[in-house]
Amino acid sequence: MARGRGELAPDAGLIRPLAAGARQEPYGAAVVLPTLLRPSLIRAVRSIFVQDFAGRIQILVGVDRAEGDRAQLATLAAECPPHMALDLFDPGYSTSVRHGGLYPNKVTGSLRTLLTYAANSRYVAYLDDDNWWAPDHLASLQAAIDGHDWSWSQRWFVDPEGAEPICIDEWESVGPDAGVFKEKFGGFVDPSSLMIDKLACHEILPAWSLTPFADGRGSDRLIFDRLRRGHAGKTTGRATSFYTINPNDIVHLARLQYFRQKGVELPSDRRAGVTRLARLAEAWRPAPPLSKATVGFKADNPVLAELLRKLKPAEILVLGAGDGAVAMALARTARAIGLACLVLATGVPSETDEENLRRRIVAAGLEESLTALPTRFGKDTDYLAERHVLVDLVQLGPGASGTAPWRTAWPLLRAGGFLIGRGKPDSSLEKFVTETGSMIVRVEFPGAGPRWVVEKGLGEVG
Repeated sequence: MARGRGELAPDAGLIRPLAAGARQEPYGAAVVLPTLLRPSLIRAVRSIFVQDFAGRIQILVGVDRAEGDRAQLATLAAECPPHMALDLFDPGYSTSVRHGGLYPNKVTGSLRTLLTYAANSRYVAYLDDDNWWAPDHLASLQAAIDGHDWSWSQRWFVDPEGAEPICIDEWESVGPDAGVFKEKFGGFVDPSSLMIDKLACHEILPAWSLTPFADGRGSDRLIFDRLRRGHAGKTTGRATSFYTINPNDIVHLARLQYFRQKGVELPSDRRAGVTRLARLAEAWRPAPPLSKATVGFKADNPVLAELLRKLKPAEILVLGAGDGAVAMALARTARAIGLACLVLATGVPSETDEENLRRRIVAAGLEESLTALPTRFGKDTDYLAERHVLVDLVQLGPGASGTAPWRTAWPLLRAGGFLIGRGKPDSSLEKFVTETGSMIVRVEFPGAGPRWVVEKGLGEVG
C-alpha cells in the first residue's frame, strides 16, 4: 500500500517515505538527525519544517535506542510539509558500543554514516535532537557551500532549562584555525552547524562512526579534522543554529569561564536573582571617578598578576579582609594589568578600620576598583547570601576565621569560579574538592608563601 504524508512505516529496519511526491529526484538538501527519542526531538524537527528553503528537503531520523516516546514520530509525521520527506530508520537495535553495538561512537553509533549514504541529496546537514535551527539556516548553508565542499554556520549557546539563548559562540565552534581549539584540534565546527557535499567528501563519512577517544566521544573532531585538511569550506557568517549546553560536558566549566569573562548573564543566574557586586555597592558607595590610565599602578606580586591574567575575574570578594591590605593588593594588581574588575573587602573589624581603609583607597586612586562592605550591615556573608551574590573569585583574607573558612566562601562563589587561600590545604578541603568535582592547585607566591587555588565544580555540597 502506498504511504502518503502522515503515515508511519511499520517495517523496522527499513527507511520508508513519510511524504508524498516523487522520490527518485534528489532533494535540494537532506538533514540527518540521530535520536534517542528525547522530548526535544519535536522542537528539533519542527525547526526543519519551518525552513525558508527554496527546494525539497529530506529528513532522515535514525533511532539508535528508543529511550523516549515513539508517539513523537507519529506527531511529526502528521505535521510534515508536502515539500519535505520524513524518513525513519529504526532497526530495533543499537549500533553503538554503549548499548551493545559494534561501533565505538557511543552516542550515535553508525547512524550518521549510514544515513548520510542513504540521503537522496548531495548536500547533507546534521542536527542533534536537543538542538534546533533558525528558519534561514539551510538556505544560508547552501548559499555558502556553492563552489566549496562544505559550509558552516555560527551557533548560539542555549540554557538547558527553559531553552533560552545565552549568547553567540565566539570561541568554540568557529571554524578552522580559530577559537580555543585552534592549537589542539585546528579549530572546531559543531555537527549541528555543518553542511557537506557528500560526493566531494565521500571518503570521510566512515569517521562519523569512529572516535579518537577511549570514552567514545569525538567523531565530530575526526570529521572536522578531515574537512579542514582536505576540503575547501566556507562560513555563512550567521548564527543560525542553537546549541543546548550540557552541564555534564567535560568543557562545561571552561565554557562558564568564557561566559563570565565576556560579561554574559546566564538565564539561570537571572532567574535565581543573582546580584552583581557593582549594583549592590551602589547603595553605599559614592559614584567612582571616570576610568584612569593604569600607568602608575604596579603589581604587588608577579605571580598574582599572572594568576589574575589567567582567571580574568570581573568581581572579587575578599572574606576576612582585616586591614584591607590583601584587597588593595588585588585591586592594584588588576589595575596594573589593565583588568576591569571590582574588589569588595568584607570583614573589616570596626567602623574606624573601615574609615581608615576608605581613606587609603582614595589616596591610592583605587576608588574605582575597590570598596568595603559597611560594618553596619552585620555579618557580611549573611548579607551577601541574602542578596544572592555570586562572584568570580573569593580570596580568603587574614581575618577569615573558623576551622574551614572555605566552606563559608563556597555559597558565594559561582560554578567555575575560583577560591584562593593560603598555607597548605587540609585533608577536609581536599576531600571536599573531590566530592564536588572541583580542582585544586598549589601556587608559590614569591615572598608571600604558598597559596592554593580551587576551581569550583558542579557537585552538590554534602
